Amino acid sequence: MHTVDPVTVADARPRIKVARIIGRLNVGGPARQACYLHEALRDRYDTLLVTGRLDDGEADMSYLLASQNGVRRISRMLRPVKPWSDLVAFWRILRILRQERPDIVHTHTAKAGALGRAAAVLARVPVRIHSYHGHVFRGYFGPVQVRLWLAIERLLGKFTTRIVAISPSLAEELVHRYGITTADKVTVVRTGFDLQSFHAIDLRDRVRREFKIAASDFLVLWAGRMVPVKNVGLLGQIVRRASTLRRMHFLVVGDGPDRELLLKLTAHCGNIHFAGWRTDMPELWAAADAALLTSLNEGTPTAVIEAMAAGKPFVSTQVGGVVDLAVPPLEESGVPGLLRAANGFLSVSDPVPMLQGLERLSSDDALAARMGTSGRQFVSSVYTQERLKREIAALYDELMKSLGLAKQDVSASSRHVGV
Repeated sequence: MHTVDPVTVADARPRIKVARIIGRLNVGGPARQACYLHEALRDRYDTLLVTGRLDDGEADMSYLLASQNGVRRISRMLRPVKPWSDLVAFWRILRILRQERPDIVHTHTAKAGALGRAAAVLARVPVRIHSYHGHVFRGYFGPVQVRLWLAIERLLGKFTTRIVAISPSLAEELVHRYGITTADKVTVVRTGFDLQSFHAIDLRDRVRREFKIAASDFLVLWAGRMVPVKNVGLLGQIVRRASTLRRMHFLVVGDGPDRELLLKLTAHCGNIHFAGWRTDMPELWAAADAALLTSLNEGTPTAVIEAMAAGKPFVSTQVGGVVDLAVPPLEESGVPGLLRAANGFLSVSDPVPMLQGLERLSSDDALAARMGTSGRQFVSSVYTQERLKREIAALYDELMKSLGLAKQDVSASSRHVGV
C-alpha cells in the first residue's frame, strides 16, 4: 500500500474560494467575526471580503484587518433601506461574484444577507450561507416593516444552503417562532473572540483617573451603539435612579443617534461618564466592576462576552441569546423580575430590578468575584476564536463535500459558473 503526504495533496489541489459579504464594518460582533474569519481562513481558502459604508457617527473596525488584500468596498451598500442605492449595491455584488466565481458565499447582517444571497443565486454560486448574529424582527422596525422582512427572509431561506445561528436560543427563534427555515438547515456556531487580551489587565487606576472615578466607587460599564434596539432610555432611567447612591458610577462607551436622548434623561446626573467610541476595551473592562446590558433584542452581545473574559459579572435584560450566556443554575433572586445565574443577573426590562441587581453586586464583593470567575471560565472554554475558525472551516468542507464538490473538482465547477 502506497501512502501520500496529505500536505502535498492539499497543496496540489485548487483551493476553495469564499466570498464573505457584510453590510458594514461598524463596531460590533458581526464585524469582528467577519474580519477575523477573512484573515484566519486564508491558510485554507482563497478569501474575499465585500463590505459597505458606515453610517454617520459609527466607528470603523477595519483596523482588525491585517491589510486591504482581498477587501472590496461598495459605497452604495448602506444600513437604511434606499431602493436605488440597494439596487446599485446588488449589481455591484453580482458583478463581483461573476468576476471572482467563488465556491461559497457567506453573508452576515440583514442587508448584506438579502443582497448577497440574491446575487449568489443569480451568479450560480454552489454554496450559499447566511449567519444570523441576531435578527431584525424585534426592536428595529414597525409591524409593517417586520412583516416585510419576515417574508423576504423566508423566501431567501429557500435558496440558502445553510443558515448559521450564533446561539441555540436564536436558532430556536428562527425555526419555531418566525418560521424562517427548517431545523435541518440550521447550524449553531457560537461566535469567537480574542479573549487573552482581557486577562490580567492591571490598569484599573489609570482608567479611573481618566474619568475621575474613585478607586472605591462601583463602576458599571455599558457599551454599544446608541440606537433604539439598545434601549438607552432604560439605561437613562437606571442612571437617574442610581444618582442617589453615593458609590455607583456608570461609564458609557459608544455613540449613535440616541445619544441626545440619553443626555436628556441623565441631565445633571454626576454619576455618568461618556467615553465615546474606544479601541482600548480590555483596559476599560479592567477598570469596571460590572457590565450592564439594556437591549430589547440581542444575538450574542459582545459587551457581555468581553465583561466575562475580564472576570466581571453582569446585569442584563433577558432577551434573545443573552440567556445562553447565563451559567446555570438560573434561579429566583428574591427580587421580582430578577433571576440569578452563576455569572450574573437576568432581568425584565425594568429599571427597578436591574438597579437592585447592581446594588447587590456593589454591596457583596464575594458574590461579584464568584460571578466574575464563573463567567471567565465559561467564555474561556466556549467563545474562542480558534473554535470559531475550526467549526466554520468544518462547515465549509462539509457543504462542499455534500454537493460533490471535492477540492479537486472545485476548479472545474468554478470555471463554468456564470449567467
